[in-house]
Amino acid sequence: MTKNSSRAPTARSNRVLRTQVIALERKGRKEDLAIWKDVARYLAAPHSTETQVNVGRLSRLSEGPKVVPGKVLGTGAIDKKLVVGAFSYSSSARRKILDAGGEALSIEELVKRYPQGSGVTIVR
Repeated sequence: MTKNSSRAPTARSNRVLRTQVIALERKGRKEDLAIWKDVARYLAAPHSTETQVNVGRLSRLSEGPKVVPGKVLGTGAIDKKLVVGAFSYSSSARRKILDAGGEALSIEELVKRYPQGSGVTIVR
């Protein structure tokens, strides 16, 4: 069986994704933090439920850090500084977030900055 390159990686086939899921699950269990358990569950979900969020949608949400358990896409405009943690970004999404004065972090970096998940919103 050949791999289909158009399919997004799943937690089973992508070591980076699987490592991140395990780290989030452990943090959530160890410190009894539901937010990181939920993010891990969303990241480990099947390809058919993969999360993709446009920057325009992120811009319309309330203030505070956001975590996207999937990919941030570049459609839409940003009119404020955003702190976003995501598994991946399209190049245009990363550029728009940075040009608006915001931060495009990995989920791991977001967890280090907000270890208790206080004020962090999951966007799906």
